[in-house]
Amino acid sequence: MEVDFIIVGHGIAGINIAHQLEENKQSYVLFNADSSHTSSKIAAGLYNPITGRKMKHTWMAQELFPLLQQTYKHLEDKLNVKCLHEQPIYRPFKNIEEQNEWLSNKVSEDIFIKEIYTSTQFPGIIQDDFGGIMLQNSGFLDLKSLIESHKAYLIEKQLYFEEQFNAEEITHYPNKITYKNISAKQLIFCDGPIAKNNFFNWVPTAPVKGEILHIVPEKPLPNNIIFNRGVFMVKNPAHPYYRVGSTYHWKDLDWQTTDEAKDQLVERLRSLLKIEFKIVGQEAGIRPASKDRRPLVGAHPEKKNIYLFNGLGTKGVSLAPYFAKNLIEHIILGLKIDDAVNINRYYSLY
Repeated sequence: MEVDFIIVGHGIAGINIAHQLEENKQSYVLFNADSSHTSSKIAAGLYNPITGRKMKHTWMAQELFPLLQQTYKHLEDKLNVKCLHEQPIYRPFKNIEEQNEWLSNKVSEDIFIKEIYTSTQFPGIIQDDFGGIMLQNSGFLDLKSLIESHKAYLIEKQLYFEEQFNAEEITHYPNKITYKNISAKQLIFCDGPIAKNNFFNWVPTAPVKGEILHIVPEKPLPNNIIFNRGVFMVKNPAHPYYRVGSTYHWKDLDWQTTDEAKDQLVERLRSLLKIEFKIVGQEAGIRPASKDRRPLVGAHPEKKNIYLFNGLGTKGVSLAPYFAKNLIEHIILGLKIDDAVNINRYYSLY
């Protein structure tokens, strides 16, 4: 079999690479060792334009978010699945100083600000005595539904190989790569934490364990609003529970849930939510992050037709469409990979 590309991995990175290849009329096959333990399947899938304690625009929000919505809506149409849920995010102010700071900012032309409130909007439910900020052009991606429907799409087209890809079986040539009975011009690794990938094990990664809770509040919350302060609370219409997260842990990188993370999330949740709730589930995942919190995108230092698309971290839903497009247009059209994400920043470690 001859194709233009081999893709390794079928999380949010691999799906976006496959989509960009189809947009550019490139042929491909995809290898994936299917598992319930993947960060893409467990992640809440939020895309949030204003983040952090200082409530600043997330990195490159103006560039990332328009393409995000366009890409996932296109995938919804292609796969006949609902996975993109556009929902406002409400962030309560912690104090009067934070409220005043936002009121003094010129936000009337900010495409991500829907409204600023100076008094509680959810009395008796949310801790927002000083009001808060309502964001727009935000929401979440139902990653599990996207992954399952995209997998079925690939299987129907006979493009999906459900097996562990063994990089040691690659035969590399300057103009092609062969693997088993497949010959490809290019190969892209999108396989999450990359410690077992001998081609890119020199790249400095910083995998992060994250845990989330499933909770049911004692009374219903306002529909179709994501609450976010200290923790996020998001509800998929298909589920009876809210997902609450997330924790960050750089040690003990396993898939086991912990009481420590549960207690941490409960404490943070009680500072956001005024009503009682019941915990009905808990999940853990490992995010493929990088040392400098920027994606890892680009070619191997010597084998120039073997590429890495990885390290998307906690913002994979928003980062993947833009930088998948960036990488594929680099390979096909010769356009430049963004300096901030190009793995040539680490070539000295090879």
